[in-house]
Amino acid sequence: MSTNLTPSRPAPNRVAVFGSFAASSATSPRPLTHSSNQEQDSGYGRLPPSSPAATAVNERIRVLLAAKAPAIARPILDRALAAGTITDSERSDLLGEFAGTSAAAVSERSAVAHLHREILAAVGRAAPALAKPLLKEAVASERLTAAQERRILERLRLCGG
Repeated sequence: MSTNLTPSRPAPNRVAVFGSFAASSATSPRPLTHSSNQEQDSGYGRLPPSSPAATAVNERIRVLLAAKAPAIARPILDRALAAGTITDSERSDLLGEFAGTSAAAVSERSAVAHLHREILAAVGRAAPALAKPLLKEAVASERLTAAQERRILERLRLCGG
């Protein structure tokens, strides 16, 4: 599914487990998604409509994951830089992309694309642990039921790892 971005419509800023990841420039040809749009188009894997409270909690999780992504990416990028896999400029571009601050197009070299996927996978694996405190708080404040909490955590586990 292709998204046409116009100056009046900002780039999406979604995490891998919920859709596209970081704010990309309109010129970036590489999708930032981790999930399959074919799955969404077919209806397979769709969850029933969630409550407004669950939607709000999911949004808080998305914001948290987007905020944590640069910290997760940094050690991966540092190792790749030390190994000579990427340049300092490519490291800065990727870090900026995950922080949502980069307007520069990220290199399409296969090593960079591989690191991009590796970082998305690392964020996905971290998602359940990062989301758990938010979900516990939402259940304690009765915005979510325990069943909703379990479904969200299971979805994060399935999509993230």
